[in-house]
Amino acid sequence: MKVFHVFNTMNSGGLQRVVLMLSDWLADRGVESVLVARSGPLVERVEDPTIFVEKSRFGFPGEVLQLLTLAIRHKPDVLHAHQRRDALSSLIVGRLLRIPVVEHAHNILPNQGPTKLSFRSRKIFAVSDEVGRMVVDVYGARPERVVVVGGTPANVTDVAPFERPSTKDRTLRILGIGRVAEQKDPVRFVRIVAEVANLRPVEARWLGSGPLMEEARREVSRLDAPVEFIGESDAVTEELDAADGLLITSKWEGLGLVVLEAFARRRPVVGVATGGLAGLLSNGRGTPVDPETQPGEFATLVLEGLEKGPGHKTTADTAFRYVTETASPDHVFGPVLVAYEQLSGNATSPRGV
Repeated sequence: MKVFHVFNTMNSGGLQRVVLMLSDWLADRGVESVLVARSGPLVERVEDPTIFVEKSRFGFPGEVLQLLTLAIRHKPDVLHAHQRRDALSSLIVGRLLRIPVVEHAHNILPNQGPTKLSFRSRKIFAVSDEVGRMVVDVYGARPERVVVVGGTPANVTDVAPFERPSTKDRTLRILGIGRVAEQKDPVRFVRIVAEVANLRPVEARWLGSGPLMEEARREVSRLDAPVEFIGESDAVTEELDAADGLLITSKWEGLGLVVLEAFARRRPVVGVATGGLAGLLSNGRGTPVDPETQPGEFATLVLEGLEKGPGHKTTADTAFRYVTETASPDHVFGPVLVAYEQLSGNATSPRGV
């Protein structure tokens, strides 16, 4: 079986890491993936037998023509789009060549856009219940076509997570991870850490880069906040192990892969209860915070959620059990392969796993 994955760029975002994880998982089951996207840092992560093809830069018509040409040449069994624009080009090519089209809904979308042209594929994989409801309620997708698959940690290691030392009488270490962009709201992160610094010794690091880097650093200087923006890093596991916990300040979020990674390293998470984060941090797995909470009050909740106390082991155990049982690659990607097989009539393995 051969699958085309069509998306925007190979930058270091969560969507791109999901595509790489999925293509690697599929390769282990005899499925060949072709990634069609603009080049970016994660191109170096593409491994055989997965193939990367640079996406056309001649606008939407050029993308459609390129995808049509590639599909005629490589004869994929399924077109898997990971964004709405790419779903539309895939649906055009799929209709012309009679190739089934599926798509991933990776995020809550702050701007609805063309609802009549969105999420019209044969099967739609939503990363959370909240994203699934958006696809149905806002965009009018048929409920029977939507499958909530969840997410799985992008950075895995054979090294077992270790117990973090007591935070008493030492500097608290807070970690932020994500693109330095509007969605992740790094400026709010800086303001919250600055308020925490008024209550106790703290230091914070942010992994990632993006268009708001200069603005975020200006806010660091303005508030004299103990925050360091270190840019792109592959050392996510090591950074989590060195931190006391993760702080998420996203304005919108489909799921939050970095939260799953923190769960896997037994590190507590405090985050804005928006989109899929609300469910992910509920049921004793983390500390969800109302989006309207002001920085001062938010700082108090950060300390309650991250400072080591009697209840933290229970929280860490609950979160670790969730990510182990519910967020394994087989659990998340298995339904995707089953859908490929059903739509294409090309079975690769018993029940797709």
